[in-house]
Order: sequence, then C-alpha cells, then structure tokens
Amino acid sequence: MITRHCLANPLKPQYGGGIIINPELNDGLKGWSTFGNAKLQHTESLSNKFLVAHSRIQPHDSISQNVYLQSDKLYTFSAWIQVDNGSDIPVAAIFKTAFGFIRAGEILAESNCWSMLKGGLTVEATGAAELYFESKNTSVEIWIDSIS
Repeated sequence: MITRHCLANPLKPQYGGGIIINPELNDGLKGWSTFGNAKLQHTESLSNKFLVAHSRIQPHDSISQNVYLQSDKLYTFSAWIQVDNGSDIPVAAIFKTAFGFIRAGEILAESNCWSMLKGGLTVEATGAAELYFESKNTSVEIWIDSIS
C-alpha cells in the first residue's frame, strides 16, 4: 500500500543524508547529474532548494547520483518528491547495479505538495550503483529534495 503525507515544504534529509552527497541540494548540482535525457534545473522557492528534472521523454529521464553499496548492509532510503502538475503520479527511486535494477521505493506524487518517498534495499555484491528516479508519466516534471 502506498500512503501519502502532503507538506508545503519538505523536511530535512534523514541521517544527515547518509551516503548521499549534497542531500539538501544547498550546493546546486554538486554530486548530481542527468540520467537519460532529462534537463536538470536547480530551483529555489520559499527558501527551499530542490532539483527539477524536466523535458523528459523516457520514464527514466531524471537526476542521478553514483553511490557505493556494500552487500552486508540494509540501506534505508527516502526523498521528498513533487510533480509540476497532476496527482497520483507514480514516481520510483531505482538503484542501477551490476546485477540489475533495484526499486528502493515509490510514491504517488502530486503538484503543490511534497510527499516523502521511503523504502530500502540490499545488494547482492559490494560495488558501485547509480541512484535515479523514474515515472512512466513523462509529461510531468519530477521535483526532488532532501534525499537520504
């Protein structure tokens, strides 16, 4: 079951961001890059800084960050998500590893509302992974903040 709690502004990242670089996005795009063919924009609204993935064509067109995951750990994951228009838009957090794709969590996002995506993952082997976000609705911008 997917639950939704809607806030006007996202809360701070859990665990100080954990392994994520620049989790509050206070340092612009530092640590973040494009996944697929999305265009990225660092935006500020009401003193809140966040990233926008727009001009998306494929579901996986979004932002990404490379991380290093260990096989003997359980990773919890969270991020605050919003879309620029609509409601009940599924947005998932995916980790691409050498062994495939791991869905760490999913949220039903909506406009004018920050919702917390939360979940977790383990990996089969220690190594590099790439975090990105995905939505089959390519007509929406994905807004992302407070990643941990």
